[in-house]
Amino acid sequence: MTRKLRLLVVVAVVVALAASGATSARADGSRTVTVMTRNLYFGSDLGPVAALVSDPLATPTDLLTAVANAYTSAQATNFPARAGAWADEIALTRPDLVGLQEAVQWRTGPAFAGNASTVAANFVQLLLAALAARGQHYQLVTEDTGYDLEAPGLFPAGLMDVRLTQHDAILARTDDGLTLTHPQSGQFAAMLTLSGNFGSFPLPWAWASVDVTKAGRTFRFVTTHLDPDVGPYQLAQAQELLTGPLDTTLPVVWSGDFNSDADAPAITGVVPETSTYQNALAAGFTDTWTATRSDPGYTCCEEADLLNPQPTLDTRIDFVLTRGAITPLLDVLVGNTALERRLLGRWPSDHAGVVAVLQLGAAKG
Repeated sequence: MTRKLRLLVVVAVVVALAASGATSARADGSRTVTVMTRNLYFGSDLGPVAALVSDPLATPTDLLTAVANAYTSAQATNFPARAGAWADEIALTRPDLVGLQEAVQWRTGPAFAGNASTVAANFVQLLLAALAARGQHYQLVTEDTGYDLEAPGLFPAGLMDVRLTQHDAILARTDDGLTLTHPQSGQFAAMLTLSGNFGSFPLPWAWASVDVTKAGRTFRFVTTHLDPDVGPYQLAQAQELLTGPLDTTLPVVWSGDFNSDADAPAITGVVPETSTYQNALAAGFTDTWTATRSDPGYTCCEEADLLNPQPTLDTRIDFVLTRGAITPLLDVLVGNTALERRLLGRWPSDHAGVVAVLQLGAAKG
């Protein structure tokens, strides 16, 4: 059995076990839609770089070295192999819609020139190519742009600019009778800006959405990545969504990496112990995980290099939430078993993905 097939079998077992404990609600197949939220993880810990930007004692050499280390560490996670694992997850669970976070582009260019344009990795294109190779028919519906940072790094071959561009993206299955309209995307006004001796670096996060019709029923699908570092910005971004694309009479599916712990022992305001998750429920949203499951469903986080042999997931911050005439039927995690990690040689991401099966309109009794 090939590595790919072994991985598919493992994920199939996970899905089957989850399904055995799912809600007993009956689904009308013509009105059933499957969605996935998947943080792909750009591949590196940028904390050391961020710390140097704000450090008045940091030297240019310190920053050059930190940038090179971050990029080298990201490359070591093997972008193409990980894209194959994401594609295997999608091929097996067959979501109609996929909300992607940290679907980044890594680009390089001459040092200090700005606007680096040589593509080292485009996660959306890597994933679409891997899906096509598996006979899976998906298209990019809409894509936002979050922060877009560029800095020089000192590599063994010399100086080179490295550029990291964050995207959230929505993929849709093209052979499942979906009608897609009104694609939207935007950046949040609330954002952190790092400043120091090396300049100012704004870190905007963003969102994307599309209106989806299936079997005569229309709903809005929204995906986002909320601020992972500063609680007040995270709360403000969620509020921007609630008064923006989520402010609709349509039923809504809100997916993404909220960076707010659903099971936080206290609400301190410090990420992930924020009230963002609770605020979403107070705004009328249903958590599809708690509606269909009783186990913890941890989604974050594996080690930065993705090489830890056993899962270290201990918080649930990735959600599929619904509001309006949508009934959750089943949730399952992908990318979260030690056997998958061994077969791939690393974790597909530092997050697990969440797949939710939903019924549009009122559920039959």
